[in-house]
Amino acid sequence: MTDSSVETVTTTTRSSPTGPRRVSGGGWFVLPLVIVFTVFYVWPALNTVIGSFFRWSLFDPWSLTEPDNWDFVGFGNYIAELTSAEFWNAVVNTLVWLVVFPALVGAVALLVAVAIWYVPRGARIYRTVFILPMTISLAAAGVIWTFMYDPDFGTLPAAIESLNVGFDFDLGWLALRTGSFLSDPGQLVIGPITIHFVNLSLIVAGFWAFTGFGVITITAGLAGIPETIVEAARVDGAKPGQILRHIIIPSLRRSLLVVAAVSVIFALRTFDIVWVITQGGPQNDSEVLAVRLWKEAFVFLDTPQAGNGTAIAVIMSVALIALSGRYLKTLISDDEP
Repeated sequence: MTDSSVETVTTTTRSSPTGPRRVSGGGWFVLPLVIVFTVFYVWPALNTVIGSFFRWSLFDPWSLTEPDNWDFVGFGNYIAELTSAEFWNAVVNTLVWLVVFPALVGAVALLVAVAIWYVPRGARIYRTVFILPMTISLAAAGVIWTFMYDPDFGTLPAAIESLNVGFDFDLGWLALRTGSFLSDPGQLVIGPITIHFVNLSLIVAGFWAFTGFGVITITAGLAGIPETIVEAARVDGAKPGQILRHIIIPSLRRSLLVVAAVSVIFALRTFDIVWVITQGGPQNDSEVLAVRLWKEAFVFLDTPQAGNGTAIAVIMSVALIALSGRYLKTLISDDEP
């Protein structure tokens, strides 16, 4: 490059500020993504929220462009759901998922990842055992566990019978039965709330299909822990339990938050496994909010219940933002200098 061309480039660069040009250029590059996000995310979400204030069915759908066909009910759909015993039954079942599922996934994934980290021999095999279920769909996982729980030829009932470890007791407020995992495994009564243990059978199936994610995430977090810190703790006489409590777990804070947030999202919106295995039954003992939403909107296509389904969708979205917002805020704050 000649001296004149260098001078020309330098002059051009100096004569025009780079800040506004960078902002303008970046805006044009982001514009297609904004359009896609608006069309496929913002507009459907807005349409769902507005549609929850109208009464409509899938055979006679609500449309923003057809005001003559509107049947405005205000908060009627929300009131109908919030005063329904079936809705609150689904809320209780969903809360069981929200409490048990993230705790089970987080605890087992942490133990497995730490065990693989401490004893690397055969680590590839152990990872494969937990990660392989992630390669199949949740519907397929539901089919597998349906066969596992089958009372006639299922693996688990057969194992209980062969080992002669079955039991059946009923204390009134607490009942527990083995063998009938999908029909009536028992329940726990706490005042007006009844927790049906059939939900635990479904949670185990979801846990089997999802724990690999937790193992991968926590294993990646363990890779970032300096070995010198652990070795120094061992030299100072720290026991494995102390190392786990004071070094490993604090260092895995971000990884555990990710596993917790994703597990909460999975638990709140779970549908596939529940529908494939029990369809919310027996009766409504395992019906979660996502299953109730589906039933309201799709079981009777000619009845005006789709508005109730959209109301449930809005309630679930608000709950999801409230539950996962804290985790996401924590992750973002950790990234700030």
